[in-house]
Amino acid sequence: MKKTVQYLLFLGLAAGLIWFAVHTGTINPQQLWNDVSHADFRWVILMVALTFVAHGSRAARWQILLEPMGYHPSFLRTNTAVWLGYFANNLVPRLGEVTRCSALYKSDEIPIEKSLGTVVTERIFDVVTLFLLLGLNLLLDFDRLLTFIQGATSATPQEGKGVPVLIWVVLALLIGGGLLVFFLREQLLQLAIVRKLAKTGKGLLDGLLSIRKLRRPGLFLFYTAMIWGMYWAMGYVLFFAIPKFAVLSPLVALTVLTTGALAMILPTPGGVGSFNAFVAFALHSIYQIPETDSGTLATFIQSSQMLATLAIGSLFLLSTFLGRRRPA
Repeated sequence: MKKTVQYLLFLGLAAGLIWFAVHTGTINPQQLWNDVSHADFRWVILMVALTFVAHGSRAARWQILLEPMGYHPSFLRTNTAVWLGYFANNLVPRLGEVTRCSALYKSDEIPIEKSLGTVVTERIFDVVTLFLLLGLNLLLDFDRLLTFIQGATSATPQEGKGVPVLIWVVLALLIGGGLLVFFLREQLLQLAIVRKLAKTGKGLLDGLLSIRKLRRPGLFLFYTAMIWGMYWAMGYVLFFAIPKFAVLSPLVALTVLTTGALAMILPTPGGVGSFNAFVAFALHSIYQIPETDSGTLATFIQSSQMLATLAIGSLFLLSTFLGRRRPA
């Protein structure tokens, strides 16, 4: 019952975000239909091919994490488990990790708790990679992002003058907070919540350092780069499906990637609503793309990737089901 209520809340959040986007004009259903109906779907096929590379790289990276524990599942079964995980995540948020570990348990009898441990390590490296990409995004697009921040916080944004208040407030809070933690560190360590956070931080650090135990750390990092490189390319190639977006730069695709990844923190199925709203806001606010066009592009990317994952994932699910029914 609790899980059902939770899922309904997830659906409600997705529906609410979509309603808000339509109500405010960010998503114009008529314009969206006109643009998508004239799209060149050959680019969508290319996006699907890149998705296979991304998920295949994740499966290969997972194999490397399982090796030190003495488990050597085949690439086919590991890849199938990854696809099933993404399929589940697009239906029920946060279900994908358990689903793919369960799939590998059924095919190779790898204990779920052990494979889940490797998934946690994966997530740590993915979070670190995302923050590196955010830093790269800021570095490459610094002037435009600074202009956006100044426009949102400056006393005289139209003249490009004034103090970007938000920046100074954040810096003051960081410096003040750092000094407070330094001088009160012994008292803070007595608090249960601080000890829990310290334990969590140590776990994250241990997860990062676990790469030293891998037999092929270089290949692990290569597959990590491949995964995120493909994620970026999966969004970028879809720009060319609708001609008016083909002029957008690869840097815009990097912003779509980082903003979309952050939007996925909200637990909506397949990023419905959260991806659309966050990415559309970024495209409109930072790059001055018309609001309805921003909504169209964000929705086209999100729906194309979600529908492709559901369609292909269902085929993997069907093949798994038929494989189990074959006589020995």
